[in-house]
Amino acid sequence: MLNNLILIILFICFVAGLSYVYLRLKEETSKFKKKNGDDLQITPEEVYKQVETLFLAGDIGTGQKLAKKYLAQNPYHHELRRLLVKSYIETQKEYEAISNLLVLVQFYPDDLNIYQQLANLYKNTHQNKKAIHFYSYILSKDKYDVNAMRNLAQLYYNNKQKESALKLYKQLVTYIDDEEEKVEYYAIIGSIYTTYGEYKKAINFYKKVLEHDSSNIDVIKDLRKIYLKEKDTDNVIYYSRKLIDLEPDNYVYYEEIINLLFHVHSYEEALQYAQKALELPTADIFAVKNQIAKIYLYTGKIQESIALINETILQDPTNLLLSQTLAMAHCMNKDFEKAKKVCDDALEVAVPSDIKVIHNNLSTILAEEAVYLLNQGKTKQAFEKFTEAMHYNNENPEIYFKLANANRQIKNYSEAIRQCKRAIELAPEVSLYYETLADIYYELQNFIEAKKFYKEAVFIDPKNARAHTFLGILQSKDKEHDAAIKSLETAVSLDPDNVDIRYNLALAYEVAGKKDEAKVEYEKVLELDPQHKEAANNLKLL
Repeated sequence: MLNNLILIILFICFVAGLSYVYLRLKEETSKFKKKNGDDLQITPEEVYKQVETLFLAGDIGTGQKLAKKYLAQNPYHHELRRLLVKSYIETQKEYEAISNLLVLVQFYPDDLNIYQQLANLYKNTHQNKKAIHFYSYILSKDKYDVNAMRNLAQLYYNNKQKESALKLYKQLVTYIDDEEEKVEYYAIIGSIYTTYGEYKKAINFYKKVLEHDSSNIDVIKDLRKIYLKEKDTDNVIYYSRKLIDLEPDNYVYYEEIINLLFHVHSYEEALQYAQKALELPTADIFAVKNQIAKIYLYTGKIQESIALINETILQDPTNLLLSQTLAMAHCMNKDFEKAKKVCDDALEVAVPSDIKVIHNNLSTILAEEAVYLLNQGKTKQAFEKFTEAMHYNNENPEIYFKLANANRQIKNYSEAIRQCKRAIELAPEVSLYYETLADIYYELQNFIEAKKFYKEAVFIDPKNARAHTFLGILQSKDKEHDAAIKSLETAVSLDPDNVDIRYNLALAYEVAGKKDEAKVEYEKVLELDPQHKEAANNLKLL
C-alpha cells in the first residue's frame, strides 16, 4: 500500500516536471521566432512600400533595418533586395551592396545591370581584379557596352596593363561621338605608345589632341620630350616656342630654348630669347649673360663678349661659368696667356667638383695654342703644347680632333686617322669628327671608308650639308644614282645658294640620264654664278 502511494507521488512529480519543461520550451521558442521576424506578418508588397516610404522620407537607417529584417525571413523578395542595394549604394555602404548583389546574381544570371553594379562597386573599393573580371564578362555579352569599355580600359591603364588598355581605347574612339572625350583618349593612347617607344604613332595621336586643343600644355611637353629623344631639334625648338607662348613667365623654357638655338647656330634668335629672359623675375642673370657672351663669341663679337663678362663677373668674382667663358674669349682672341691666367685664377678658388671643368678648358686652350703655333710653322712647339694639353685632360676629344687635323696638315695620315678615331670614341655624338675622318679617307682615295663615315656624319647631324654633298658625290661615283640625287637634293635644301652643291647635283642628274632636271639645275648654277664655265659648257652639250 505504501509502495503504491510512493509510486503515485513519483508519477505526479514526473508529469509536473514534463509540463514545466514543455512550458519553458514554448516560451523560448516564441522569443526565438520574434527575433527572427515571424512577428512581421505583412505582405511583400506592404513591406516594399513601407521601406520605400522610409527612404523617401529620409529615414534611411530605419528603412534599411526593416528591409534586412524582412529579407532574413523572406530572402526571395528580390525587388526589396534591389531597393536595399540602391540605398546602400547611395549611402556609400559598398560592401553591404556587394553582398546583396551577389545574392541577386544567382537568381538573375542574365541581368547585365547587376554585373555592371558589381563591377562599379569592386572598382570603387579598389578590388581591381574582381572589377576587371565583371567588366570583361559584360563585354563578352555585349561588345558595344561603352560604359564597361571605358571602365575596363581605365583599370587596365592604372594597373599597367598597357597593351589591353591600348586595344580598348582605340576601340572607344571609334564608338563614341563626344569629341572632348575622344581627345582625352587620344592623349592616353599617345602616352601608351610613348611608353612602348613607338614615337611615330604617339606623335600622330598627340597631334590629334592639338587639333582640338592647341594649348594642351601636357601634350606639348610630351611631344617635346619625344622629339628630344628622336634628336629632332627643329621640332624641339618649335614646341619650346609654344611652351613659352603658353607660359611666358617660365624661365626654364627660355633657358632650354636659348641652349637649343645656340646648338643649331641660330644665334640671332637665341640672343632675342636671352634678352627677353633677362626681364623675368626668376631669371638666372649670370647664366643668361654668360649665354649672351657665348653668342657674341660665336658671331665674331669677341670684344663685346669680353666686356660683358668683365662687367658681370664683378658681381660674382667666383662664378665658374663666367670665368671659363672669359677664358675661351681670350683664347679665340689668340691671347692664350690671358686665357690660361683666367683658368689659373679660377683654380685658386675652385671647389673640387669644378677643377675638372677648368682643367678641361685649359686643355682646350693649349690645343688651340698648338694649332696656332702649327699655322705659324712652329711644328715642334705645337706638338709640345698638345702634350701639355693632354696633361690636363687626356680624355678631351677636342685635343685628339685638333691633333688629327695637325697630322693631316703635315700628311701624317695614319696618325691623323688614329687621333680622329680617338676623338670619335670619346664623343661619338659629334658629326664633325666623322666628317673629318671621311675627308682624310677621301684624300687617301679610300672611297669605301670615306662613304661610310660621311653616312655616319649625316646620320648624327641630318643638317650637315657638306657631308650630304660628299656622300652624294661618292654615291654617284659608285653609280648609286637614286641615292646620290637624294643626298645632293638634301644638301641643296640645306644650303640653296651654294654653287658647288648645285653643280654637283646637276652632274648627278646628268649621269643618271635625267637631262631635263640637269638643265634646270645648271641654269640655277648660272643664275648664282654667271661666270661658271663648267656649268655653261655642260648646259650647251645638253
